[in-house]
Amino acid sequence: MYEPDDPETRYAEDGRTQIRTLSRARQDRPAAQDWVHCLRVVEGEAAGRRLRVAEQPIDIGRRAPCTLVLPDPEVSGVHCSVRVPLGQTMLEVVDRQSTNGCFVDGRPVLQSARLRVGGLLQLGHHVLVHEHLPRAELEAAEAREADLARAAHYVKALLPPPMVQGPVRTDWFYQPSAQVGGDAFGHLVLDANHIAGYVIDVAGHGAGAALHTVAVMNTLRQRALPDTDFADPAHVLSRLNEAFAMDTHDGLCFTMWYGVYDIARRRLRYSAGGHHAACLAVPGEAALRQLHTPGLVVGALEGAPYRNAETEVPPESRLYLFSDGLFELVDTRGRQWTYADVLPFIAGSAPGEGEAARLAGQVRHAAGARTLDDDCSVVVVTFSS
Repeated sequence: MYEPDDPETRYAEDGRTQIRTLSRARQDRPAAQDWVHCLRVVEGEAAGRRLRVAEQPIDIGRRAPCTLVLPDPEVSGVHCSVRVPLGQTMLEVVDRQSTNGCFVDGRPVLQSARLRVGGLLQLGHHVLVHEHLPRAELEAAEAREADLARAAHYVKALLPPPMVQGPVRTDWFYQPSAQVGGDAFGHLVLDANHIAGYVIDVAGHGAGAALHTVAVMNTLRQRALPDTDFADPAHVLSRLNEAFAMDTHDGLCFTMWYGVYDIARRRLRYSAGGHHAACLAVPGEAALRQLHTPGLVVGALEGAPYRNAETEVPPESRLYLFSDGLFELVDTRGRQWTYADVLPFIAGSAPGEGEAARLAGQVRHAAGARTLDDDCSVVVVTFSS
């Protein structure tokens, strides 16, 4: 018999009162057929995705036509099958002769295994949890996740295509976290001799942070800041600080790095608002140049001062702009990485197409990180001869 969670009701001496309470509990609880089994990815590049599971087996693997496709080199083409056996509350996991095996709650699956509600299924670098939810609750969660996915897709649609020729070439990598945050970057061709580039990172997660990112990006793309010299980085930050004051934007603020390259003079002028240093790798120089200026987070304080700095840019130098999602990782030993931890990877990075994605992958592999707690953006700018 189902017993209510309220101990006073459970042990009531008045049997009639107890019967009425049990009846109400049964009425309040969704009927069995209104509950749904599902698997939710909690670790790995596909973190946040959900998959409903029923009696009919579904396949999980690296390639279509699997129902759930995981972008993971440690996962086989068809890695395993999962179903709910008739009349059971646990899932049945069947290994499909995968190369690296399946693990249920840390134990290898030899042929098949049962996965309890709340239990963990590991395939390669991905971990999935078995959830059993009321259908209405699951549908509401799926709707929220779909909204966040659309927000992330819209932000990505605003990012500029890589510049593949000319005095400045760009390569970038962008991966939103499961929660969706507020990373963005872009460039502005100011005139025939000046190109501006920037990276922003809105504090927080969710659709609100994404919408704030979109507003800032569109303001810059359309140069919608009146009386602003977009070739003066500190002036741009000051004007953005006025336009996006956090007390009029639901408490949201953002960090930013903004630079302007003078093609003829081969000089880069830059300013930072609460953002960590960009890195300039110069041929023949062993140490990276860390390009940073003091400045508060944009939108946090009215009248906050921002400063410019400038550096020469020898031919074939490479500028690395990135969000803190690149180094906000917890490694396999439980240690939180910092900005300094990624510098050796930047210094040893190999130039060429796809460098930004390779750099992000190398850092995450070294840390043993499976999931991103924050959006990760990496932009590599190469200054041609």
